[in-house]
Amino acid sequence: MNLEKLYQQIYNNIKKINFDSIWKGFAPTKFALYNETECFFDGKYIEKTSDFVANTAIFYEGEYIAIWNVMGTPNVTVLTSKIIHEMFHAFQYANHWDICVNELKALIYYKYDEENLSIKLRENKLLLDLYKCYGAEKAETFARYRKYRQEKFPYEFQYESNIEKLEGSANYVEWQALKQFDSSKADELFASMNVQLSDCGFYFPIRISNYYSGALFYAIQFTEQVKSVFEANATSESIGDISCNSDSAMKEAVLRYAEETERIVAKALASNKVIIEEPVELLGVNVYNARRYKQYLTSTYFLMYSRNGKEEILNGNFIIKMQDDKTIEKVYEWDLEEG
Repeated sequence: MNLEKLYQQIYNNIKKINFDSIWKGFAPTKFALYNETECFFDGKYIEKTSDFVANTAIFYEGEYIAIWNVMGTPNVTVLTSKIIHEMFHAFQYANHWDICVNELKALIYYKYDEENLSIKLRENKLLLDLYKCYGAEKAETFARYRKYRQEKFPYEFQYESNIEKLEGSANYVEWQALKQFDSSKADELFASMNVQLSDCGFYFPIRISNYYSGALFYAIQFTEQVKSVFEANATSESIGDISCNSDSAMKEAVLRYAEETERIVAKALASNKVIIEEPVELLGVNVYNARRYKQYLTSTYFLMYSRNGKEEILNGNFIIKMQDDKTIEKVYEWDLEEG
């Protein structure tokens, strides 16, 4: 894929967007496209450095910019909306959004509890219904669901809520940008939300589902001009009648996810393709779809770590054996095709 040509197409699309109408004060930032060998930034090819990892926003040459790893031949309209998603993360950083998410800690300590996820499933089905047809009674039921989970599963709830704010807001912006580009693509995105938030399998790993639920939160808040649904959970006192029976399909999904993660780790250990076999400090993994099984973590596309105070990056897919919460004991190559 010609990065310069793709960049220009995206740049031309971005110029057509009314950013302030999507989110007050939001404006486009510079962006970079890169692949395995090249990097195109701000209208020219530059040297690809270790700064360019994953699809995100980074601080580069004195400002926050959006970056995207181009694979295959992407749909230009959809990719433009995703670049705008990452631009919004740059906007969040530049404006010091006070939302702290320790992704590595969450990867280790978040528990996949069938009751919490069963109620979250019901909550998200109600959220979809609220978006289609808002009603005060439904909103109160929704608030009670969130209050119940906040009190019984405080760590899990807080992590989910923070992702709904950080990633959900960016996904909302992406969705609204699509509406300005191509309403049919925006309709496809909502159709995906509708199907996937009703599917138990979509909650594993948990991080991904919160992109959609968060986007719906903001859509409802801005459309209905109601108080933030993020805060509504803390004001509802009547939660005694919340049904807490686990959904049987969700219970099966929790077990299936645990078994699948164990199988992934076991296959990598059996292959025994050791990449690192010394204590190094873990700095980062691809948190988007990372998993944990006992002391093992998974990461697709990259692994960041520090050896003797020097930051290093490995490209590929890995199973990481942890010595403690911060220290890597051993790293194995993970062949995705083998599971």
